[in-house]
Amino acid sequence: MENQPDKKQTKIQVKYEDMTARYSNQVVVTAGAEEVYLDFSSGLIRDQGQGFATLPIHTRIAMTRAGLQRVYDVLGQALGKGAQPNPR
Repeated sequence: MENQPDKKQTKIQVKYEDMTARYSNQVVVTAGAEEVYLDFSSGLIRDQGQGFATLPIHTRIAMTRAGLQRVYDVLGQALGKGAQPNPR
């Protein structure tokens, strides 16, 4: 008999509390020593009178580098699938 650790399955219930969708056309990525910050914005707002533009941030996500790597992998898979025709 092989020595294998007991593999317990955990049931996960996904609970969506705030389902407000926000459009983002821009993202600013900032990396700290242990975390990565993703700041999302709907886009630049130009001020013609002052001669500069503002990038209003509406959402900030802080993640560990390992968590961001998992998101990166999943997004890559999703984009790969999106390139193929979608049979209906």
